[in-house]
Amino acid sequence: MWISGDDHSHDQPGAPLVRWSTNSEIVAMDGVNLATSTAAPNVGNLSVTKSSRVHIGPKFVSVTQNLQNTEVVKGRCLGLELVSSKRARRLRCSVAVFVCWALLVACGLAIYLICVALPRQQTRLNIGLKEPWYLRRGDWQAMPPYEIEFLKLPVSYVIIGHAASNYCNQLYPCIEQMLVIQEAFLRRGMGDIGPNFLVGGNGYVFEGRGANVFGAMVSSWNDKSITIMFMGNYVLDMPDQAQFDHINVLLDVLVKEQVLRSDYTLYGQCQVQPDTCAPGHHITERMKNFPHWKPHNISGCIS
Repeated sequence: MWISGDDHSHDQPGAPLVRWSTNSEIVAMDGVNLATSTAAPNVGNLSVTKSSRVHIGPKFVSVTQNLQNTEVVKGRCLGLELVSSKRARRLRCSVAVFVCWALLVACGLAIYLICVALPRQQTRLNIGLKEPWYLRRGDWQAMPPYEIEFLKLPVSYVIIGHAASNYCNQLYPCIEQMLVIQEAFLRRGMGDIGPNFLVGGNGYVFEGRGANVFGAMVSSWNDKSITIMFMGNYVLDMPDQAQFDHINVLLDVLVKEQVLRSDYTLYGQCQVQPDTCAPGHHITERMKNFPHWKPHNISGCIS
């Protein structure tokens, strides 16, 4: 091989034939063009005037590229470091433990609020009395109450009164009378029928406001008593024994359901509201039919 300004050839047995020239753009070997070659430009003189952005000569740019394993990237997206130091792993374990405890505390607080702290939705108590002579509100087609307030149970008193209305001793006439009584209480702005229970002739017992609801029969006693009203005017009408017997069954059930205290006291309305005739002297004379009756203030009852 040699360098010269003119083309030369090197002929030697067994050696490839190479032609090369400084002025040529093609390198030939054995008659085959292999590559192109361009002579580097030669700058003899350069004049720069009033320019600050001129670079002469090669310019090197440093490029840094980090390649990471795909699994590491996926792990970071999921909040996990698959390849990490021991210190970083300990930190993440601490964070995970803290999050778990926070979730447990939050769940416990939610359960407490739902089951204990928040007031439960109360409903009218079903005392479970299944007798043919006992009718719940739906049985006598009671109108929905305008308002409802619940008693704090158990209560200590039972008050007996009368409706001073028409007497009934058959089922359907008594149902009609129940609707009349409820309508009268609603017109007076009571929000519902007044007493907790009502009793017709032949011992028909009707659910009025219900066992655990504030009654509206005797002011200052409604929040601490169960009120029971005889349907009829017992200044004139005569009660029958079935009425007393079925009321006693009802009272026993109320004690069992913890609506009444076991040592409750029973009064006639005139005993706690003097100078009134309710429940009527025909009932007052037979109050001994109730085992828990106390004869206090009986002199205040008008005959």
